Amino acid sequence: MTIRQFLRPDLSDLNPYHVEQPPHRFKLDANESPFDLPTELREDIANEMKNIQFQRYPDPSSDALRTELSEYLGVDKGQIVVGNGSDELIGYLVLAFGRTDACVSFPTPTFAMYHILARIAGLKAVGFPLDDQFNLNEDSWQSHLDANRLNLAFISNPNNPTSNTFSAEVIRKTLSRSDALVVLDEAYCEFSGKTFFGELNRYPNLVIARTFSKAYGLAGLRIGYLIAHPEIINEINKVRLPYNLNRFSQLAALLLLKQHVRQAQKSEFSLRIQAILKERERVYAALQALDGVYPFPTDANFILFRTESHADKWFQHILDCGILVRNLSRPGPLLNCLRVTIGTPAANSKFLEAMASY
Repeated sequence: MTIRQFLRPDLSDLNPYHVEQPPHRFKLDANESPFDLPTELREDIANEMKNIQFQRYPDPSSDALRTELSEYLGVDKGQIVVGNGSDELIGYLVLAFGRTDACVSFPTPTFAMYHILARIAGLKAVGFPLDDQFNLNEDSWQSHLDANRLNLAFISNPNNPTSNTFSAEVIRKTLSRSDALVVLDEAYCEFSGKTFFGELNRYPNLVIARTFSKAYGLAGLRIGYLIAHPEIINEINKVRLPYNLNRFSQLAALLLLKQHVRQAQKSEFSLRIQAILKERERVYAALQALDGVYPFPTDANFILFRTESHADKWFQHILDCGILVRNLSRPGPLLNCLRVTIGTPAANSKFLEAMASY
């Protein structure tokens, strides 16, 4: 007997999602928030946690959290589904709408999970190459979509790892198609200030994916949500696993929204986002001033930059200085490219010192 006889041949060349984590002092590789939760929120969570009945299953529909989200966003809670990170919800979209004659399309380079989840579902997955400045060519993109009968189009906006947002007109033209379900992944929208949320009613084929992992520092609890037409949400709920978001994560996100985020500009989270944007400007300007280093314009909480050569050597030098960034260098458009997350001022300064000392 051999296990190989049970394996799916169409997944034989699919590599698991894996990120190396060598020893480091400053972690600037995963686009996480540099800030831990505010002390007041941690205390609120700790106090409420005393009342959690851990022997009971969580609310299967996360009703309280969806209600709070609906009030915060100004949409009906029937337009919202929450999950164990955006990844899980993207997977549900692929399962719910992944007909055998559909094609999962996405600009590339982009978030790897669009391709991985499509392949797991047994669907055709095609990456559409961005230009040398990582922009999306409108005519070529539309021609790519024309070649398929049905399209599940995933667009990360701002895009990871390139850090830019795409033309709003290109996105609107994609949304205007009758043969495309368009998923806008707005994981970094708090840093760009750009969103298509206000156009949900105009485009019934629009799905917006959001997360608590980036701007709100809950990456360790894995909480994401989708906003879409109720008919789309209903189809997702058909394939969603029961009890997919645990009690503790539901509680933390609920308290974060109710007692902190909904205070608008007075929120500590708003101040933290502004601090990250200020540091982003400082780091970008410093990278621009270095010989042989070319940062790309950014709308996110990270910066993609290209080195004139030997990105692997740059990466190792930065790591030897105690800073972990993401080495994205590989043949193609990301050759000699590295990505750095905007951290605390101290971490950013250490990163810039490492860059300057190469």
